[in-house]
Amino acid sequence: MAVVLVRNAVDHDSRVLREARTLVALGLQTTVLGVVSFTQAQQVSEQDGFTLRRIGPASRLGWAVYREISRLRPGRGGSAPATPPRQGRMGPGRAVARRLLRWLSTLAYYVRAIAAVRALRPDLVHCNDYNTMWIGVAARLMHGSAVVYDSHELWADRNLRSEPRRWLVACEGLFVRVADRVVTTSPAYAEELARRYRIPAPVVVRNIPERAAESEPSGASRTPDGDGRTAIYVGGLQPGRGIEQSIRAIAIAPGVRLRLLGPAAPEYRAGLEELVRSLSLEDRVELAEPVPPRELLDAVSGAGVGLALIEPVCLSYRLTLPNKLFEYALAGLPILGSDLPMIARFVDEHGLGATVDPGDPAAIAAGLGDLLEPRRNAEHRRAAAEAAAVLDWAQEREILSGVYRDALAVRGDRGADS
Repeated sequence: MAVVLVRNAVDHDSRVLREARTLVALGLQTTVLGVVSFTQAQQVSEQDGFTLRRIGPASRLGWAVYREISRLRPGRGGSAPATPPRQGRMGPGRAVARRLLRWLSTLAYYVRAIAAVRALRPDLVHCNDYNTMWIGVAARLMHGSAVVYDSHELWADRNLRSEPRRWLVACEGLFVRVADRVVTTSPAYAEELARRYRIPAPVVVRNIPERAAESEPSGASRTPDGDGRTAIYVGGLQPGRGIEQSIRAIAIAPGVRLRLLGPAAPEYRAGLEELVRSLSLEDRVELAEPVPPRELLDAVSGAGVGLALIEPVCLSYRLTLPNKLFEYALAGLPILGSDLPMIARFVDEHGLGATVDPGDPAAIAAGLGDLLEPRRNAEHRRAAAEAAAVLDWAQEREILSGVYRDALAVRGDRGADS
C-alpha cells in the first residue's frame, strides 16, 4: 500500500499523477490524498488504477471557513498588477482573522490526513512538498512507513512565503532526516538542499511530460496555427512569473498575441484583466482556463513561442527548472526564457531559443520579435524536435521507481533491526 500526499486538488498536478501511476506499475495499491477545491468537490474517485481522495471540511462550519480563506488569495511579492487588488487594502483585523482561519484549516487538514493514513497503514508515503511532510512524520512513527520527501521547490525560500523562514528551515532539517529518500525537481535545488542540511544530494526527478503517442514523437511535425505570432504562457498565474511584463511587452510588439493558460486567484486575475484593458490589448491578450495534463501539449503546440519568464524574486525561483520548459520543448515550441541559471542552461544546451531579463518588457518584446521571425522560428522548432527525442518521462520514471524501491528496502532493513 502506498499513499501520495499533496495539498491541491490533483487534477492539474501532472507530477503527482505520474507518481501515482509509477507506484501502481510497481504493484502497489495506491491512494492519492489531495484537497477539495471549488472546481473539484468530489471527494473520492478512481482513475488509472489508483484511488483519489480529496480531503475537505467535515462540517458546515468547516465549509464556511474554507470558503472564506479560499475566496481571495492575495498577491504578494514580485510584480504587482496595474490595479492593486482589494485584498491588499483589507484592514489589519481582517487580515489577522484570515491568517487564523488558514491555520485552523491547515490543522484540520493534518488531522484528517493523519487519520486517513492511520486507517490505510501504508508501506510507503510520498510527501509532495513541505506542507504534507508532518503527515509523513506521523506515518513513520505510527506504522514505520517508508517516507519519500519530494521538494518541488525551496520551500523556505519560495515566492509568496508568509511563514518565518527560520521555522521552515528548522522543520525541513528534521524532514530530510526522517525521510528515507529525498527527491527534488532541479539540480540546483539538490545542490542547495545538500549544502543547507549537510545531507547527500537529493535525487533529481525532472517534470518531463509523458508522451501521448509514440507513433508521432513529441515536437515533431508541429507547426504554429494561423500566422504563428502567438506567445503562450503555461502555468499558475501569480506574481513573480513575468506575467505583467509579458502583457506590457505585447503592447510594444506589433502583431504579437499572448495567451495565458493557467489557474489564477480571482483578484489577481482581475488585476491582469484591468492591466490588459488599460493597455487596450483586449483583442491580443487572452486569459484562458487550464487544461488537463494529457491535453496540454496539444493545447500549446499551435503557438509560435513559449514563455518561461520567471523572475528572481526568491531563491527558489532563481534556481528553478520549471515544468513549462519541458512542456514547450515536447510541444515543439521555441522558448523565450529568463536569464536565470537553470532556465538559461536548458535553453542554451538544446538551442531552443533565447533568454532575456524577465523584468524588462522592452527586452521581452525584442526577444519575441527575434524568435517569431520565420527563419529563426523554424530553426528553434527543429531544435525542439531534437530535444523532444531525448526528453523522456520513461527515464525519470525509472529514477523514481528506484527511489521507491530503495525507500522500501530501507524500511525492510529497519523492520529487521527492530
